[in-house]
Amino acid sequence: MGYSGFRLRLLLRLLLLVAVVLLLLLLLYRTDWYVTVLCLSLLALYQLYDLVHFVERTNRDLSSFLQSIRHSDFTQRFATGGANASYRELYQSFNDISDAFQKVKTQQEAHYHYLQAIVEQVGVGILTFDEEGEVQLVNHVTKELLHTAHLRSIDALLRLSPDLVQALYTIGHDEKKLVTLERNQEQLLLNLHAKELLLQGRVLKIVTLQNIQSELEEQELQTWQKVIRVLTHEIMNSVTPVISLTSTVSALLEQEVIGRRAAGESIDQEVLEDMQAGLRTIEKRSAGMLSFVKNYRRLMRLPASELRPVKVRGLLRTVHTLLQPQLQDQRVDLKMYLPDEKTEVLADAEQLEQVLINLIKNGVEACQQSATPCVEVVAFMPEGERDKLRIDVTDNGSGIPEDVLDKIFIPFYTTKKQGSGIGLSLSKQIVRQHGGSIRVRTKPGETTFTLSLKRVNGGAG
Repeated sequence: MGYSGFRLRLLLRLLLLVAVVLLLLLLLYRTDWYVTVLCLSLLALYQLYDLVHFVERTNRDLSSFLQSIRHSDFTQRFATGGANASYRELYQSFNDISDAFQKVKTQQEAHYHYLQAIVEQVGVGILTFDEEGEVQLVNHVTKELLHTAHLRSIDALLRLSPDLVQALYTIGHDEKKLVTLERNQEQLLLNLHAKELLLQGRVLKIVTLQNIQSELEEQELQTWQKVIRVLTHEIMNSVTPVISLTSTVSALLEQEVIGRRAAGESIDQEVLEDMQAGLRTIEKRSAGMLSFVKNYRRLMRLPASELRPVKVRGLLRTVHTLLQPQLQDQRVDLKMYLPDEKTEVLADAEQLEQVLINLIKNGVEACQQSATPCVEVVAFMPEGERDKLRIDVTDNGSGIPEDVLDKIFIPFYTTKKQGSGIGLSLSKQIVRQHGGSIRVRTKPGETTFTLSLKRVNGGAG
């Protein structure tokens, strides 16, 4: 209806303009009414101006509307009350679109403030920026860590730490980095973890920053306390009887040997045998201390792992061949569930073989008291982690006591009478050098040590 009215008004204006122009031409050639001709000329010019203005009004309104949309100004309103019917419908559409955009903008702002509130409540630093380093989002934890009130660009952190800026620009998707920086004569160790997001054609990087200096120092202190406690226990166990026996032998030597010889008396054979036994015990304990020190040096000087593709099936078969005779003598059933022939891991074959031998032997000793002692070795790819290989070594022993569980990987800690306490510690170090991990789960009647290793890409499952 509005568009029909627009066409009718446009047609009437054209007809009137044509009529005035024809009348003007007629008067110019037929009469000498110059004043009338002048008036008609002015009228024709006005009609032409009015026609152009009438036609361009839509363009002007449309341009004004688009400019307001471009600048996100949705407050502009087009009056529909006084407008003629040809424009009323158009203006109403403009207003409806502005209302819709305004509603979306309000919702976006509400979502942004909601997200900002959540981010501010997170206990770790969060920093979001684009490829040019322009910061999109930063929470107060990040500002406190970096000692900055405002952060518009990553480059502004160059004055604080060029290494941090370099790490932020180069850190990849799902990658972690450690950066050390000084802040007000205080050293921080920042753990960076990044995620990349493609948003409207732009790559955004979301980085979390966490100062782990205090946790690292606390963990380091606890580790040293545990190691020192174990070392002290082992040294005291060896030194105390040596000191006691040395004192006893010294007393026997002074009283029974030197004293009797000075008095011209014969030395009792039993005293000499006691002294000899004491010296042998001292020698034995000293040898034990020397063995302890050698084991410590062995633990501290573990050679670097030479990682190469290793076929897991062949490695496990070799371990089975090595241990089977011993396990048969001890009447322990060793079961192995092997992966596909093509499955490979990046490993030092000799070191990984030693780890598996240690774990299987531990399982054998743990299940000796079971009615049907059994150790199972299962190699498989965990669901959702196709680049990993897990090897579970499970025994059906009595399980590991709760108070012992957190100490089994501590160097020199052992519950065995003849154990050195370095087997599991060495195994953990070796697995860490392989870029993997070793974990333990236990319950009465079952204990499982789990190795997680990197698979070679393209290996069959």
